[in-house]
Amino acid sequence: MKRLLIAILIIMTTIKGYSQENRNTINVSGKHIVETKPVYHAKIMVSLNNVYYDSQTMSLDEIKTGYINKLVKAGISKVDLIENHLHYDLLGYEKDGTIIEYKTTSIEKMQQFLKVRSIGTSKLEHTYTINFTEEEAADYAKKAFDNAKEKATKIAAKIGKKVGDVIYLSDVNALEKSTGWYYTVDSKSFNYYITVTFELL
Repeated sequence: MKRLLIAILIIMTTIKGYSQENRNTINVSGKHIVETKPVYHAKIMVSLNNVYYDSQTMSLDEIKTGYINKLVKAGISKVDLIENHLHYDLLGYEKDGTIIEYKTTSIEKMQQFLKVRSIGTSKLEHTYTINFTEEEAADYAKKAFDNAKEKATKIAAKIGKKVGDVIYLSDVNALEKSTGWYYTVDSKSFNYYITVTFELL
């Protein structure tokens, strides 16, 4: 008898799962535009590899000091500069060098930094990072959900249906977002996307 009851429960659970899987559904994406306050980050390679004419007579200290002096003259504080020699060593260049990093929340300051040219230097990368809390992420997700539901409701109405319960919701956004900073990338906002599946009634 006990085995029979267990078998009946398994069959009922299977039928329920099958019916849920075969419900009419609509899958949509939702979007919320987030205004951001990014941290800009640039890395400049200072290397004897970048010196072509005076490489036999110049030292790394000379080209590094010359570059830093130009940065200070341009309004960049020396205390805001980070030297990362290990990063340079990991790049595998034959000649001596180092990496100078700069971080700021001011786009104007970052532009000042990037405009400085000096012998032996080259741009390695420039990115920006956005951070937000779990509470903020939940708020963004809710607004993206509202957008998704509005979209699903309008589509459903076009085909004579109504939107029912949420069947599935996916939010894969990380709390930290780091992006390569190029002229085509808007660093002052980003789109927070989620995916939602609704039942169609």
